[in-house]
Amino acid sequence: MATTAPTRPAASKKGPRASRRRLRFLIPLLLLALVGAVVMNVLMAAPRTPPTSLGGSASVEGGLARIQGVIPTETDGWMPPQPSTAFASPPGDELHRVRILLELTAMEVSGLSFDPAEYAVSALGGETWKAVWSAPAPAQARQGETIDAVLVFELPDKAIDLTLEVPDGGKLSLGPGHHRG
Repeated sequence: MATTAPTRPAASKKGPRASRRRLRFLIPLLLLALVGAVVMNVLMAAPRTPPTSLGGSASVEGGLARIQGVIPTETDGWMPPQPSTAFASPPGDELHRVRILLELTAMEVSGLSFDPAEYAVSALGGETWKAVWSAPAPAQARQGETIDAVLVFELPDKAIDLTLEVPDGGKLSLGPGHHRG
């Protein structure tokens, strides 16, 4: 009885060249898929709602909010009525302090509440800043009453499209007038 040696399959013609050819095909395909995913993410993103123009009113729970002024503190030398640690040293490099005069009017029977911690300034690109000083402390206003608030922020000199974020998602434009040259 003759034994035959086990047969091996024929040698594959696939070698380093074939895998390089596959890579040359796969890399552009993967890059195209990545670019497609980024484009779809941008196209499918919710549209950005523009902020209320400077001087206009935005709705807040219980009433309306309106910016009365956006004033760089270095232009008028304003300081808080009582000494504050926030003003003990100058703002950081490429920052300036901006005083926002905010008028809140209670329109609803339930009134309106003001808590400065609920307000922030945001810029195009998603960066946000909290107030370094504010007055009054959290307060309530009954229907027909107003609260005149002052919020001071340290903002970058070159930030663009700055808006005051108010509770309930409203936005009030700060305009470009507070920027330094």
